This record gives sequence, structure tokens and C-alpha cells, in this order.
Amino acid sequence: MNARDYALYLIHQAHLPGWNKPTKLKPASLDPRDRALGESIAAVVAKNLLLLKYAIKHYSGREMKAVDPVVQMILAVAIAQLRYFDRVPDSAAVDEAVEQTKRLKLGRAGGFVNAVLRRATREPELPLPSRERVEDYVRIVLSHPPELFHRMVSLMGEKKALALCERNNTEPPTIVRAGDTFLSQLREGIAARRHKQDGMWVVEGASEGDFAKWSDAGIAQVQDPTSASVVSKLELDTGERGLDRCCGMGTKTLQMASAAGASGFVAALDPSKFRIERLNALLAKREITWVQTHAVGMLDQITIDRPFDRILVDAPCSNSGVIIRRPEARYRQDAKSTASVVQLQQRILLDTIPHLRPGGTLVYSTCSIWPEENGDQVTWLTKQTDDFEVVSVETTLPSLNAEAIHHCDGGFTAVLTKRK
Repeated sequence: MNARDYALYLIHQAHLPGWNKPTKLKPASLDPRDRALGESIAAVVAKNLLLLKYAIKHYSGREMKAVDPVVQMILAVAIAQLRYFDRVPDSAAVDEAVEQTKRLKLGRAGGFVNAVLRRATREPELPLPSRERVEDYVRIVLSHPPELFHRMVSLMGEKKALALCERNNTEPPTIVRAGDTFLSQLREGIAARRHKQDGMWVVEGASEGDFAKWSDAGIAQVQDPTSASVVSKLELDTGERGLDRCCGMGTKTLQMASAAGASGFVAALDPSKFRIERLNALLAKREITWVQTHAVGMLDQITIDRPFDRILVDAPCSNSGVIIRRPEARYRQDAKSTASVVQLQQRILLDTIPHLRPGGTLVYSTCSIWPEENGDQVTWLTKQTDDFEVVSVETTLPSLNAEAIHHCDGGFTAVLTKRK
């Protein structure tokens, strides 16, 4: 497997619309540079999916339904290389795409792929809609589906919605949560600037290995400022019991463990065994023994001997506030997808609230900007039970500021207390 095959594999795993046909590719060991290139290509394809499909239609003269989905993926990878990767020779991109059709036993598709890409190299300038044709520009040039754009417009107006779509197609800054001593750990070639939010730093020039080393040692953790501010709203004190109900990779679990201290206790749940194993490995490296992890989806699958003082429900969501970091999420913002995730969030809340002590604090958060997943869920919860009082709600829209030290992702946080 080379970088382009790996990109094809990742694209298929992302379940992008219309591209669910199996590719028969399996991940294999790769040179780190090939892996990085494959990841970069896949990310560019996800970010520019609708533009690339438009290009395939233009250069082939065919409607998408007349082109095999795997052939579409191969063409998208190649056209992405032609448009966005200067160090990849055009001839290499074309030849590798043709070879991919042979490796995947796609019959006569090689000739079709060759013809389409040769035309793309001869005619690199696509006829694209201007910014004045807003809806076509957003759909084709910025690859944001119409339903997503319309929802954004209803939330923030057309001007800001357009600016956010453009911002989503830029590269987000890498931000870490760290103390001042972090600066002494920087090797030559790495730069760090203070973010406007205390305790956050914008980092440039660091490798994945650097971030992993800092995380293992508890020096710094990659995290967006919006996400990093959630745990503080729990006001988890030393010696208290906390629950990270949807812990994921455990970034917020680590913050809760630090707040509770060795005299406290934190339980962390996630249905993914892989994510829990990753968290367990990190906890072991940091010698944190007061966190108990569970690879389960619901609390009735574990034994809970007494209620928690503080509970964080960082719920699964549409990721509508983090499209700049999760480009594939833009294609899952339709009403049906939102309704499905809303139902899951409600199941999680109902499963969780019995395990909070009277007087305790519940923080509900998402990385979504849609009211249905945010304020509407808080309203729904207070209608299910009289036990809770809403202390605060806060929606943060994704930053439109291109300056890294002002960047923040979108998200929502609600603080509720359980009546005594």
C-alpha cells in the first residue's frame, strides 16, 4: 500500500456521500511520510468533495451516477493532487491513478481515468461560479451542502455564514493547553504564542511525536479553547467524585483527574474499546490511578456504589461547530442526521441524571452550534424532571478571525444543579 492507496482507504472509511462501495483495500504498514501524505490527501478530498465531483463531471462529460463510485474516488484523489499538491508531478498523479484501477481490478476504467486526468492537466482552470452567486459558490467552490448553508444562514445571517464556510476551508491552528513551563520544553524549530485564552498556546513547527511526548508527560495537551473551558464549569473540587459520561479519547477526563486529585475519583465511560485503551495507556504513563475507565455505552452496564458530585455529559453530536477540523462532518448536517443524534443525546441524559447527588452539578456540552442539540435539549431535560435548575447556558460560534491567537471552535455548554 502506498500513500494514494492509503488515502483511498481513509476516504472510504469516512463514509462520504455516494462513496460507500467497498474498495477491497486494507491498511498496511507504511513509511511515516507516505502515511502523512495519504492523510493529507484524504483530508483535502473530504474538504473539497463537491468541488472535486464537479471537476469529474466537467472533465469527463458524464453525470456522477454514470461513473463507478470507486472510480470517482480514484479520480478525486488524483485531481486533488493536481490542484493542491505542488510537489507531486502531474504525470505521477495520472499514472498512479491508472495503476490503482488495475490493482483494484476495475476493468476498462483505466482508459477512462487516463482520459479524464489528461484533460484535467491540459485545462487546469475550472469554470467556477463567482462569489456573487452565493449559493452556487458555497456548494461548488466551498463544498458546503445547501442544507448546511441554509441552516447556518438562519442561525447567523448570510454574511457570517458565507465567511464561516470560507473559514472552514482553511487550515485550523494547532492549540495546546499548558502551563508556562511548557516553553522550556520546546526544541529548536518549534514556536509557541500565547492564545487570548489563559493557559492556551498556539504551536507551530511541532511534529506528532512532539505532541505525543508532551501528552505522555503531562506537559501539554492538544485542545481547542472552547473545549478546554468546559471542565472548569464543573467546579470539581479536590477529593470529589466526578463522572466523564462520554469521555472519548479522555482529554477532558485528564482535566477532571487533575481537579479531583489523588484523593478524589473519576469514572470515564465510552463505548469504544479502542478509545478506552488509548486513555488507559495515557493514564498509566502519567501514573494517574484514581480514574476508572469503562468501555460501555450505558451506566446500567457497570456497578455504581454511590452518586457522583459532578457529572460531565460531553455528548456525541453533529460536530457542526468543528467543521474546520472535521471536514467530513459537513456532509452529515441534514435534518435526519440531526434528529438521530438528538435522540441519542436524550437517551444519554436520561441514563445519567439518576447518578448525580442532590446539590451536585451537571454540565452538558457539545461541539455543535445547532439549537436542537443544545438549548432545546436543556429545555427538554427540565420538562422530563423537576430535579434540575439551569444555572447558565452558553453558545460559542466558530471564530471567523483568521489570527490563530483568536481562534476558537464552536460549541455549547449548559450548567445545571440538582435540587436538594
